[in-house]
Amino acid sequence: MYAYLKCSDFKSAKIVFDYLPRRNVFSWSVMIVGFNKQALFHDGLSYFCKMMDHGIMPDGFAYSAVLQSCIGMDCVDFGDVVHTQIIVGGFGSNVVVSTALLNMYAKLGKIEEAYRVFRSMAEHNDVSWNAMISGFTANGLHSEAFGHFEKMKDQGFVPNVFTLVSVLKAVGMLGDVDKGKQVHEYVSANGMQDNIVVGTALIDMYSKCGDLLEARSVFDMNFAECQVNGPWNAMISGYSQCNCSQQALQLYVQMRQNNIRCDIYTYCSVFDAIANLRRLSLVKEVHGMVLKSGYDSVDPSVENAIADAYAKCGSLKEVQKIFNKTKSRDIVSWTTLVTGYAQCSKWEESLIIFSQMREEGFTPNNFTLASLLTACANLCYLEYGRQIHGLLCKLGFETVTHIESALIDMYAKGGCIVEAEKVFYRILNPDVVSWTAILAGYAYHGSVAQALWYFKRMELMRIKPNAVTLLCVLFTCSHAGLVKEGLQYFRSMEKDYGLVPKMEHYACVVDLLGRVGRLNEAFEFITKMPIEPDEMVWQSLLAACRIHGNVEFGEIAAKKILSFCPEYSSTYVLLSNTYMETGSFQDGVNLRKVMKKQGVRKEPGYSWISVEGRVHRFYSGDTNHPEKDDIYHKLEELRRTMKSLGYIPDLKYALQGED
Repeated sequence: MYAYLKCSDFKSAKIVFDYLPRRNVFSWSVMIVGFNKQALFHDGLSYFCKMMDHGIMPDGFAYSAVLQSCIGMDCVDFGDVVHTQIIVGGFGSNVVVSTALLNMYAKLGKIEEAYRVFRSMAEHNDVSWNAMISGFTANGLHSEAFGHFEKMKDQGFVPNVFTLVSVLKAVGMLGDVDKGKQVHEYVSANGMQDNIVVGTALIDMYSKCGDLLEARSVFDMNFAECQVNGPWNAMISGYSQCNCSQQALQLYVQMRQNNIRCDIYTYCSVFDAIANLRRLSLVKEVHGMVLKSGYDSVDPSVENAIADAYAKCGSLKEVQKIFNKTKSRDIVSWTTLVTGYAQCSKWEESLIIFSQMREEGFTPNNFTLASLLTACANLCYLEYGRQIHGLLCKLGFETVTHIESALIDMYAKGGCIVEAEKVFYRILNPDVVSWTAILAGYAYHGSVAQALWYFKRMELMRIKPNAVTLLCVLFTCSHAGLVKEGLQYFRSMEKDYGLVPKMEHYACVVDLLGRVGRLNEAFEFITKMPIEPDEMVWQSLLAACRIHGNVEFGEIAAKKILSFCPEYSSTYVLLSNTYMETGSFQDGVNLRKVMKKQGVRKEPGYSWISVEGRVHRFYSGDTNHPEKDDIYHKLEELRRTMKSLGYIPDLKYALQGED
């Protein structure tokens, strides 16, 4: 009977069972266990009930089996009934049954009940300790898991592979490298450092604690020649998670050279690393390898990882192709598509895709909603953003940290800074992202004093600012003309905060100096940059040259930008207008002719508003808008009113484009 069940021949197993002259608790239990092994948990519960109906009382083996059925069915209520029967039947002191009971409660999220069972046990064994430690880890009680690992040793029990894997996972989630080293010492003292499962857990733990040197040391000492892919996957994943993408790819290449089999986990980590590097050619290369291996057609997680990598490289066409051919679309597939369009600034399209997703009956997760809030923020869709806010409250995501930060950003960019502040003050323990969001919100609104107050308050709360926080502070100083303060904050990045300035920080300093006309200093600052300035930095200088009429630096900046991006129309227009405003009208016209000859077209400027869920765009010189007559009539009316009040427009900063 059991042999038939193991071979998934349920029909034959039932025939044998039905023809048994006498069915005892053992034969019933064998059927329950057999069904469980084939994930037919409902049948397992059904046979347990039938056994009871036949007047056969369960033993410890039967109780352990049916508790496993409860786990498979995610049915804690039936588990409570079985618990009562266990106590009434006198099996409460049975260590095997009690262990199965606490395991059931732990796996179904009732960790308090699990611990109550554990504490009530007259005696413990290795399995009960492992079940409890594993339960703590699975339910997010990582400190308790480590504490019980220590107690287990103190009481003379010897932790095994299962214990070590659970406690190392808990320590990794805590990010406590000192606790991790204590576990590592125990592993080494007991000669388990070359165990593949334990070693993989050690590498993963050190990676999650941010200690990649120690993780690599474990890998190199014990698994550099290993032909099993577990340790390789853990090390590649560690590099990827810590944004050491180049090292992740180097190890992947080494893994391929050693003919070690790549699997789903390998490819997911590799695509994550490539996505961080924004290397489209590499995405295509590794995608080809996946197609040859066949993993793209057997696991949605690989398809989602590939789509995410394409999205981060800006190739939405490939993202859409992957999505269209995905047979088993899940919420992650939809979220990847929504997020991909949002990341590529296709915000309206991301909202349309979300509507399609809802029509197909999918419920968004917190990552979907965060992307939607970003789209609403950039489109200034306050009305739509409020609807998303209502939905996320309904789904219970309002206290998820990155959702709260996205809400602050959405309300701030939508013009409701008071609402943004309300969201901020509802956060129990705001992190650096939340502080940065509210600081940036006030900066966008021109509330310089308030923005800098939040930054100082943040420091008093001992929240360490990140690179984005300092960028917002520099932006605030630049737009307020606070040159001295801005330069002090820039210099403090490495000195006080341990942050290496990125290109956008340098561009912000150039803008800071350029806005107040200190162009010589701005140019000198660029020439002394420790990294090669890109088009963003030179664009900041060119914009300042336009404002202050400096043709010399403007020409230098324009040439640099066009060497990077010859298709940038704004470069031609800014320099052309600089020529014209400084009296070199012919030079400006000639540059426009060059622009036209090169086939570079200036994108028409436009603004937009959202009214009752509909977007209205207004292009410069638009003659196609269905309500153009009314719009131009109103503009003329406003122009006459402004003129009658003595308003004289300042055309100095208007782009003199030729559309």
